[in-house]
Amino acid sequence: MKTKTFIIASLVLLLCPIDQQAQTFTTGITAGVSTTSVNFSNIGNNFTNAIKGKNIMGFEGGLFERINLGPVFIKPMLLVSYQGGTITFYNNDGSVNSSKFNYGRVEVPLLFGVKILELLRIEAGPVYNWIYTKQIEKDNSIKVDPSGLGYRVGANVEFGFLNLGLAYQGLTNKSAGTSAATFKSPNELIFSVALCFGGGGKIK
Repeated sequence: MKTKTFIIASLVLLLCPIDQQAQTFTTGITAGVSTTSVNFSNIGNNFTNAIKGKNIMGFEGGLFERINLGPVFIKPMLLVSYQGGTITFYNNDGSVNSSKFNYGRVEVPLLFGVKILELLRIEAGPVYNWIYTKQIEKDNSIKVDPSGLGYRVGANVEFGFLNLGLAYQGLTNKSAGTSAATFKSPNELIFSVALCFGGGGKIK
């Protein structure tokens, strides 16, 4: 219930009508590249006790709506991301092998922030994510709960309609059942570029 409430609140804020005259709202489109590590735990596999991956590369893109309340703001986002790379299987018998791995997510961050010195904005908040695809080349039988939560912390600078951002994100997909593993991408670093429309931006 809490997850559904969070998603609905984020989407309502994202899709609410924009009063350009009041310049309270700033709409934006964003795209970025990312790098992260991933790991699976509680796999429940007789042959494998851990799976880890480093330097998993990816990209994201989507929309945001920034509600400007003086120096503070609320910023819901709707993003689609895709990552891929190589993961390593650490087996119970001491052997190690690797596999190609890729996955895609729909992410809904709900960020709260403050504007500093006109150009700089600091923001942070919870992130809901939904895994819409997952592919492990050598063993695609490992299941994870597609629904998960996490956080995002970031900063960005805005020059007119152009916004340049850097964010740090950690997400976890953990199942309450016994048949699914816990999947984490605990330290994702995201570099983004956005175009802003409306209040705070120059494109109107």
